[in-house]
Amino acid sequence: MARLGVGKSGGCRNCRRRKVKCDEHRPGCKRCEKSNQECEGYTREHRFVDENFRTEKHVKKKASTETPQPDPRSSQDIILHSNSSSGLTAMNLEIHAFQDNIFMSFLLSNLFSGIPVVTPWLRLHAEDTSSASAQLSTRALSTVFFGRTHYQHNITARGYNLYGQALISLNQDLQDSKKGQSLSVVKTAMALELYEFIASNTSGWIKHAGGVGRLLELRGPQLHQSPQGREIFEASRAIIALGYLVKRKRCFLESTEWKTIPWALEPEAKTSVMFLHDIACDLPGVMEDVDQLQSPQMSPEEFIKHHAFVSGRITSCLKELYGWRASWQRQNPHACWEVLSTDSTTGSILFPLVFNYKSLIEANALTFYNALLLLLLKVASQVIGPQFDPSTCAAHLPRGLRYEPLIPPGLAPNAQAIAYEICKSVEYLLGAERRRAGAFFLLFPLRVAWQAFNPVDMEAVWLQGIMRIIADSTGFEVSRGLMGEVVQSED
Repeated sequence: MARLGVGKSGGCRNCRRRKVKCDEHRPGCKRCEKSNQECEGYTREHRFVDENFRTEKHVKKKASTETPQPDPRSSQDIILHSNSSSGLTAMNLEIHAFQDNIFMSFLLSNLFSGIPVVTPWLRLHAEDTSSASAQLSTRALSTVFFGRTHYQHNITARGYNLYGQALISLNQDLQDSKKGQSLSVVKTAMALELYEFIASNTSGWIKHAGGVGRLLELRGPQLHQSPQGREIFEASRAIIALGYLVKRKRCFLESTEWKTIPWALEPEAKTSVMFLHDIACDLPGVMEDVDQLQSPQMSPEEFIKHHAFVSGRITSCLKELYGWRASWQRQNPHACWEVLSTDSTTGSILFPLVFNYKSLIEANALTFYNALLLLLLKVASQVIGPQFDPSTCAAHLPRGLRYEPLIPPGLAPNAQAIAYEICKSVEYLLGAERRRAGAFFLLFPLRVAWQAFNPVDMEAVWLQGIMRIIADSTGFEVSRGLMGEVVQSED
């Protein structure tokens, strides 16, 4: 898979280039000062690195050992891969010339089916014949997606090969002063980021999300004020923030300029979900601040001061999150209701009553909200202590709002109750007409909900089963490995 490569050393650029130990003094290191050189600082040079070989080796090994899976192909799919008759050779060669178009059509029609898209950036990027990296990245994505969803290992392997070519082309673009910070290059990196979700069950998406984030950071928020620039920014923002969250490192997207400037010319274009993403961008920094409480270099006085600061940040984020929830409820008073479960594969036994939603947008907003809430409440309990009362963070909210059948802000009896709301949304989100888009939106909430239970609990086992269903039925292979990726909470 790909990552935006950086060296392991934490030294300045001079010392890393000279391969000498750096004292990492800020703003400039003492070694450079003693050698009468200007310290170039600690900003790292980035490049996209192909880690595809390791994944391809893993897939080939898995393919040789696993039991063949059902292959529910249409007659068109079978023709694409038939080589049993010499009489069909000419036909196969002719069809091969159209395979890329077939794969691309399948991708654009199915990858995020159910999402109302005003400006389909992926389609426009696939149509950009002026960019080699655009063509190669979208072909790699469409080919591996078709191969995964149709259980065709030879087509999946072809996608791996295209992916390597796309990385080479992207790195060439990055070396071009004009292309390096273009929107086209960002879209190429985003297409390869989506590739990570489909081609691998490892954490490669986190490394690639960091690469997309670095490209956006270099461009700056002003270059994302146009409708197309803003769409690209918002399409990648949540994934970038989640990547930082898993690493528990502060994200550049938490700054005010990244929350305001892209919408400065059209403030009405900022939707409720986008404000929720603002809060998500703050959480990586909160996690980093929490981790600093464990620093052995911190004196007792510094610990007390930092503990008060972190506790204040946690309660401030929780108040903001609860405030968002109340505002959303006012705007969407009848967006969710309970119905009897009708799908035994998604939980009619554990969850006889499930949630139905007005649309996919509302379902995504509430499950994402609940995932953020679970993370904040867990870290609040650990930092502030068991005496922490979440209801105090909701005391400022207006009275009289009706939240049923959902839990009002501050009144969840425990973490499991919040996780249950996520679980009860699964049947709707995995409905046939919105299955792949819903599955993509569920990846993060399901992972966080799983942490609310003990691994042996029926709910935890059920959540693991849902993750396997998502991998098998939607092509998002990453869901198979998410239970091993933890947004760690330090005890």
